Amino acid sequence: MNQFDYNILLYLNHITQHSPILTKVFLQIYDNDMKTGLFVALLWWAWFDAGDIAHRHEIHEKVVAGILGSLVCIVVVRLMLVLLPFRPRPMTVPMYGLNFQMPAEGWVAWSSFPSDHAALFFLLTVCLFSVSRILGSIALADTIFLICLPRVVLGVHYPTDIVCGAFIGIAAGYLVLWKRVRVPISKPMLQWMNAHPPSFYASAFLVTFLFAQVFWPVTQIIIKLKRLVMVLIK
Repeated sequence: MNQFDYNILLYLNHITQHSPILTKVFLQIYDNDMKTGLFVALLWWAWFDAGDIAHRHEIHEKVVAGILGSLVCIVVVRLMLVLLPFRPRPMTVPMYGLNFQMPAEGWVAWSSFPSDHAALFFLLTVCLFSVSRILGSIALADTIFLICLPRVVLGVHYPTDIVCGAFIGIAAGYLVLWKRVRVPISKPMLQWMNAHPPSFYASAFLVTFLFAQVFWPVTQIIIKLKRLVMVLIK
């Protein structure tokens, strides 16, 4: 563990060790999907509160580009989790006297670097900021204090996991919102919306629902299919 991570974790660990109530609050925030569900609400708010027709088209481009960019971003980050050297979660490594108040079950096999949550929700925050400062500010506060901070406090991630994930998400957000990228990637989706709204909005609802779950249902299906293939091969 580098000194940057250690100093921050030691400080946060000291606070939670002397405040069981605060620890329970962070556990409740961590376990509650409302913090990620809020992003779904903000995206739909941005979509339907788009103003005049010309302005509406640009906002729809940005929202679609942000969502498509997020899909690519989450795949890239999860590939990084598999391909980069394994980094154990802080709470799975009893070191330097740190004592995290969260069970380690389910996290032992997953590398912590970089944070897929940080990458995904910082990207969506950049997208929402490009549409509305108010929505972007709400998204930023949600990302920092409700999504990322509890994951560090409870030992799910090192601070550098969050920093790297945030950098990836912000960089990807600016890239997909660049007009030369945004327009061509959003055009087919907007044409689909105009051609057949029922299937478009049904699909959009499904994708935004998966955002709130950070695509874990899809990941679990892939893991189970992988295990099934391994059994059949053996």
